[in-house]
Amino acid sequence: MDDKHRNRLLGVLFVGVLMGALDIAIVGPALPAIQAEFGLDSRAGSWIFSSYVLANLIGTPLMAKLSDLYGRRAIYVLDVTLFAVGSLVVALSHGSGLFWVLLLGRAVQGLGAGGIFPVASAVIGDTFPPQKRGAALGLIGAVFGLAFLIGPILGGVLLGLGWQWLFLINLPIAAVVVVLAWSLLPHAPVAGT
Repeated sequence: MDDKHRNRLLGVLFVGVLMGALDIAIVGPALPAIQAEFGLDSRAGSWIFSSYVLANLIGTPLMAKLSDLYGRRAIYVLDVTLFAVGSLVVALSHGSGLFWVLLLGRAVQGLGAGGIFPVASAVIGDTFPPQKRGAALGLIGAVFGLAFLIGPILGGVLLGLGWQWLFLINLPIAAVVVVLAWSLLPHAPVAGT
């Protein structure tokens, strides 16, 4: 694999990880609007974060193992697709009055996001030479810091359109990531698993 291909691959992985990481920080500015719409107190509102984080924690080891068994490309695409489906479910809960639908969407998002980072890291480990691996992993890891810096700002801007747009914005981004990931990521299962 040449450097140009690896850089495109790294770009796709970066955007996928950023998308998943942003959805932790981007919700903060929208929390009062979401709580008002569903008539929630702060205790119930905390489940908007908790359902995402809990599913994320479950998704991380599960998706990492599945990527060993079924290949990085298939599971990375599955993770991004799950994240997009969860985003759509959350956005569709707007106006429904059904808080459980929002929580279900956040859990599906979290499950997908839980796999995006470890699978991206595994792809780097599989495809980058040892002398370039550390820099690539560092760049992917730095995404979380970037997400926590720009997430609240982006959330505040999109909130002007309605809180559901914080989740709808994920759909075109996820579609691009899925198409590019399908063409760039390796697809063979990892030997010896």
